[in-house]
Amino acid sequence: MIRSRVAAFVMILVAAFSAARVAAQFFSVPLPRGNTLHFAVSDSVPNEVTVVAPFDGYARPRGAVAIPESVEWQGRRYAVTAIGEWAFASCDELRMVTLPTTLRYVGAYAFYGCTALNERLSIPAGVRYIGNSAFYGCRRLPEVSYGADSCEYMGGSLSGTVFGNCTALKRIIVRAGVKSIPDYAFCGLDALTTMAPLPSSLTRIGAYAFAYCTSLKGDLVVPDSVVSIGECAFHQCHAVESVTLGRHLRQIGSRAFFQCIGLRTLTVRGYHPCDVMDNTFSDVPTMVRLRVPCVSKGLYAKAEFWRRMGTFETFGDCTFTIYGAMDNPDAGVVMGAGEYGFGDSVSLMAVCAAGYGFDGWSDGNRENPRVFSPKGSESFVALTRPSGTVKIVDTVYQVDTVYRDGFKVIQDTVDLQEVAQSINGLKEVVFDRARKRLTWNFPRSEKVISVSLFNQSGECVYTGDGHKGKVKMKRLPSGTYIVRIETIRRVLRCRFFMNSDSSWGVFDTPMRAQ
Repeated sequence: MIRSRVAAFVMILVAAFSAARVAAQFFSVPLPRGNTLHFAVSDSVPNEVTVVAPFDGYARPRGAVAIPESVEWQGRRYAVTAIGEWAFASCDELRMVTLPTTLRYVGAYAFYGCTALNERLSIPAGVRYIGNSAFYGCRRLPEVSYGADSCEYMGGSLSGTVFGNCTALKRIIVRAGVKSIPDYAFCGLDALTTMAPLPSSLTRIGAYAFAYCTSLKGDLVVPDSVVSIGECAFHQCHAVESVTLGRHLRQIGSRAFFQCIGLRTLTVRGYHPCDVMDNTFSDVPTMVRLRVPCVSKGLYAKAEFWRRMGTFETFGDCTFTIYGAMDNPDAGVVMGAGEYGFGDSVSLMAVCAAGYGFDGWSDGNRENPRVFSPKGSESFVALTRPSGTVKIVDTVYQVDTVYRDGFKVIQDTVDLQEVAQSINGLKEVVFDRARKRLTWNFPRSEKVISVSLFNQSGECVYTGDGHKGKVKMKRLPSGTYIVRIETIRRVLRCRFFMNSDSSWGVFDTPMRAQ
């Protein structure tokens, strides 16, 4: 799908610039130091011109040439957006070329055989297309700074690589802002030994992008921003010793690291194993040291491909730490903080003390409880506000909702006796200590529909109509409980604890009627 879209784009772009040459008008512009550049302009591409090959009788450009961003002809100014096919081919005295920031298109063989080109070449950000063998045979070119942030096409085949036979090209710099390295971009650079760190803007490394760069050595670090690596991307990069794959990588194509015979350490930073083909790492040494995050080692041990790689080492923390706190220490506590592994479910719940209400989290989230899977160690602060109603805000209501949706709340590890104030005088629901039962007393006109009892894990331990206005508690273990009583007019909820010595206490008054 991606390649078909790229192919369609290439056809449109080539057609557009080819159309510019139909019924074109040509003119020349002298440059400093005796050079002259030649341009083509057509009505089909208004206000833009293409650099073309020298006209008959004109000398080829030599020395240092700075292609201007715009030129003026017949009282009208044109942006220089393209370099045509063969425009500078065989300019064997051209030592340096500066490409304009307005450039979008470089035609096939544009700088073919410029054997004297010996200064760094900088590809501007706006370039969208670089044709086959555009810089083929520039055998003294030492370095390329690549800044094309949205280039769709760059050579397009093994036989038409842009920098083929550039035998002195030893260093590649991919500049910040580049999102994708096109297919075949730097394929076959035998002399390439070093590559500057890839930028954090990069999301894709194309097929064959660095294939057959047999001298590329040292550590190869794929940024966390990269989500895909194409087939044969680093095929036969024999001298690479260490590879680090980024945290968000989702897919690696077939033979991407085929015959990387110098590979000794492979570090995979992703918490979740990415999709890998069976031959992605074919013919790499069997003693490769595989390192995976400790927090998700269980997932790698189960993944079919990664477990076949043999034993692996772990790095980093083996759990994530989730911190939770209230904005006011007197306002209550946040339950659910602790140590978690990747893929675990965290449920943070702000439990407010008497006189306080929950008012969202410091990052704008207003869920309570807040359920998520951790992506790293994080801190969460619950915001509170003064409340005129004496109650534990939201906690009881959310537990009931959670139970109805089938979600299991995490174990409450907080001693709520230290969190909330014990409130006496609850008239409608009381605890009979001697008989270990809950009783309530409503007017006859307010018929009770259902009674439910939940433990501190959110599990329903009793449901019924509350026979004769009571629920026996004799068989229930010590702990914190929530009773929910629904009548024809309202829903009442309160929280209480019961200890083995039969002591008890009520934490909150009935919550608002519904």
